[in-house]
Amino acid sequence: MARAFRAGVESKNKVRMPLRRRIWQPVRDLQSLTSRAKRSVQTMGPSVEVPSLVRIENEHWVFERIDEETLRGLSHQLVVQGESSSTVIGVTENFSTAVEVAKCMAEYDQRVILIQPL
Repeated sequence: MARAFRAGVESKNKVRMPLRRRIWQPVRDLQSLTSRAKRSVQTMGPSVEVPSLVRIENEHWVFERIDEETLRGLSHQLVVQGESSSTVIGVTENFSTAVEVAKCMAEYDQRVILIQPL
């Protein structure tokens, strides 16, 4: 056994595996994906900022989609002023709801909430 290791394997018995070189061309390989993405962007309308609707049910966050009718019905947004910038924390359907939310936040969080019409 030791002699076989010292002598090595004969040339005719060696396994030959040619090295296959794989050349990845990302532009060519991803061309169908990029063209499909460009076509879908052209069919979509202009980008519109849509606030997310989040509600909490049974201690779980539930994210919902908002349809255009609901967006048209919103009238006021609630803004918290920070030290360097302001943050929109939500929108309401009417002024009375906005006042109630701002009042609760002022009582519990000691924050001043700005109510802006949309």
